[in-house]
Amino acid sequence: MRLSIVLLVLCIVAFASALRLNRVNIANVESAPNQFVQLHNTLPNESVQFKILLKQNNLRLLEEKFWEVSNPKSEYYGKFMNIQDVNAMVAPASSDVKEVINWLLDNHISKNEIILDSNVIQVRTSSFKASKLFDTQFAHYISSRSQQKRVRVTGTASVPFHISNKVDFILGLTDFIEDGRMEQSMRQSAKQVETASATITPAFIKKFYGIPANQISTNPENYQSIAAFQDYFAVGALAYFDKQFNIDPSTVRVNRVGQDCISGGCDQMESDLDIQYITAIGNNVSTLFLSSGNGEWVLDWATAIQKYNPLPKVSSISYGWAEIEQCELTNDCNTLGIDSAVYIERTNTEFQKLGLAGMSILVSSGDDGAPSYYGASGNCPLDYNRYCPLGGCQHTSTSCGSITITTSNGTNCYFPGGSGSNACQQLLQSQEYADAINKFISSNSGSCGTTLESDTQGNYHIYSKCQCNKLKTLSNKDLGFKITGYTFNQNGGSVLLPDYPTSSPYVTSVGATQILTNNQEIVCSTDTGAIITGGGGFASLQPQPSYQAQAVASYLSSGNSKLPPSFAFNSSNRAYPDITLVGHAYQIAYPTTQTSDQCPCTMGGVDGTSCSSPTTAGIISLINDKLLNAGSSQLGFLNPLLYQAAAEQPNVFNDITSGDNNCNRAYCCQYGFPAQKGWDAASGLGSINFPNFEQYALSQKI
Repeated sequence: MRLSIVLLVLCIVAFASALRLNRVNIANVESAPNQFVQLHNTLPNESVQFKILLKQNNLRLLEEKFWEVSNPKSEYYGKFMNIQDVNAMVAPASSDVKEVINWLLDNHISKNEIILDSNVIQVRTSSFKASKLFDTQFAHYISSRSQQKRVRVTGTASVPFHISNKVDFILGLTDFIEDGRMEQSMRQSAKQVETASATITPAFIKKFYGIPANQISTNPENYQSIAAFQDYFAVGALAYFDKQFNIDPSTVRVNRVGQDCISGGCDQMESDLDIQYITAIGNNVSTLFLSSGNGEWVLDWATAIQKYNPLPKVSSISYGWAEIEQCELTNDCNTLGIDSAVYIERTNTEFQKLGLAGMSILVSSGDDGAPSYYGASGNCPLDYNRYCPLGGCQHTSTSCGSITITTSNGTNCYFPGGSGSNACQQLLQSQEYADAINKFISSNSGSCGTTLESDTQGNYHIYSKCQCNKLKTLSNKDLGFKITGYTFNQNGGSVLLPDYPTSSPYVTSVGATQILTNNQEIVCSTDTGAIITGGGGFASLQPQPSYQAQAVASYLSSGNSKLPPSFAFNSSNRAYPDITLVGHAYQIAYPTTQTSDQCPCTMGGVDGTSCSSPTTAGIISLINDKLLNAGSSQLGFLNPLLYQAAAEQPNVFNDITSGDNNCNRAYCCQYGFPAQKGWDAASGLGSINFPNFEQYALSQKI
């Protein structure tokens, strides 16, 4: 009898092992990513939601048709499909959909817990059922930066092999999108520098770019939208803004969709800016404000907006994140069955679908120049002649502005320029490392006069009379690290870091300028009095589209000595921004109480490429209005038209030839991209000259 029991147990173990062999690991969270803390496991009856992204078909046909309707030289230009027909064209095989649905039902997920939207299956069920489904456990996590909580898996999650073949990946299991790192491309202007530039209002924008003061949209089919992530606008602030600038409230119609997070203290100034300027410039255009939920990112938005009928004809996204960290699921994305390239590929497919349906997608190019900040290694040699660009430090130059903290496993934290890197973020959470930096500074304070200074925004800067190689090394054998003066090594980490989705070939990337009091328009930079630097550069993962090949080649072959070395970027990849617009010293309204969407309100100045993107979106809506009234279709994906216009009629743009994007929010690098005549990776093709561009665009469509 005992032998029989043993054999039975062995058979059960063998059967269980066989079952596991027929499963595929799709996620693995061994420990909470940087800036997140695991709290406790979920209770069995707690709610869990996730999205299954099914594999789509006919993707080559999708891209072919996307380019046909977007190319002004094509006979199919502007002949858009409706989004339902687009989704039908690429829909998964019905047998695949049925198999995945049956898998859910077989695991006790009820029909009322399942929503099928074309190629996405949304599920909201209990933690108990979801844990059984994925053979895993769910837990609560909290962000130490934003204090936002989310439910994600802990340990390994898997699906049956036959299901893995039907699915691209599953959102909601291991995405740790950190809203603070998805840097909202907007920051409040420093009051001491606002006087160096013009104060930007709707009236100023119209006058400077040649938009008739009384031009509004009149076609009822015109429609525009704003994307938001864990952000919401204040209704009271919008009304206050309209009153301040004499905007007729009857011409401002906004449909707010998504969770209202204002009462919980989420940010609202970003969305206040977006909605105030897209409706002020794209005036009398119905506007959709679509706020994605906590932990959701651009792929969630791109799939969600497809459900809206009518589909907006123009959308603006004021958010970005390091291109190579789009998965950001654990510290090692490659262990999850999904990496940044896979996430970007699927998102770009959704962008193509939206473009084929006639949507123009405009995206802020980022606020940290070519070097970037969050996610960037910091391995970019600082320009010591542009020390402490925001001001507030005791000195204006240094002989060594960066140090290297090397751990026992070979990880380098470049401080302070790399403070936003994963390596530094992890190390600097420990008081021991902070104390070690202070000790290093103190030990070199004698003859070198090394000190730690802060700028007006609280960013650290290192001043030293000695060059970096002359500073004394500090070692800690117990913790296994050493601190030295910084020495540049091109293999020590990325030098310049592109953002996404602005680096997608299927969106229009919008940079930022500042307009000086003499009306000169230059690249927006912390080095020239702004609080941000417009992003720009070359993608790491996405090839260069043909529409910009000639413009980019001319830039790179110009012989400009200020271009970065070839090892710092991939010249054959997608280059951005495409265009630019003023992004400094915008006047916006916002409530004096952060947890209220009603006034009392006040006015304040803000900077950001998220000023320029929604404003440009409003401009495109005005042109769409003319087209719709003439019986034509809207502009759709803009880039082929933009680059063609620059080649055939350069006066459609105000060429920006002054400035560069070598700086990020706090530090200036020796490398970056300079502005010059024609397209450049600091200002794109330039800012829109409205009457000339409107005339050219209408001539291509009517």
